[in-house]
Amino acid sequence: MKTATAITAGRVSAETSASADLDAVCRWLTESQGNPVHLDVEDLPALGQDARLRLALPVTGPRAILCTLLLVEDIDAGATLLAGQLRFVAHPTAPDMRLSFTGHIAAAVRTSSLRHNADHTARQLLELIARFVERPPALSPSPA
Repeated sequence: MKTATAITAGRVSAETSASADLDAVCRWLTESQGNPVHLDVEDLPALGQDARLRLALPVTGPRAILCTLLLVEDIDAGATLLAGQLRFVAHPTAPDMRLSFTGHIAAAVRTSSLRHNADHTARQLLELIARFVERPPALSPSPA
């Protein structure tokens, strides 16, 4: 799995690939939309804390899906840690797809350890999402 990442002035971007079809991605995004995905500290070691992955309803096209992504603290009034756009683009002839994330670190956490590990956190998050769409986990309600 090839991965590239960059961060400049709070901006974060990452890219990776996955072996999944857009139908499976759309199903996973739609199911996750109303049920934030709980991520343990082991899921995103670079973040160093539990978090929830919130996804908006996806926008679909012939070979692409676009979705808003929020990574929030895993507490009731969780503050946003990372926000941006998640893109899935299918290869025209192969079963592979490219996943990309473009976003920013929330202003409130720019001085935290996330600022220093944002590129690595975004890369880990994309790789985790790639695994989710390749083998979707059983969805369970996130802790309140």
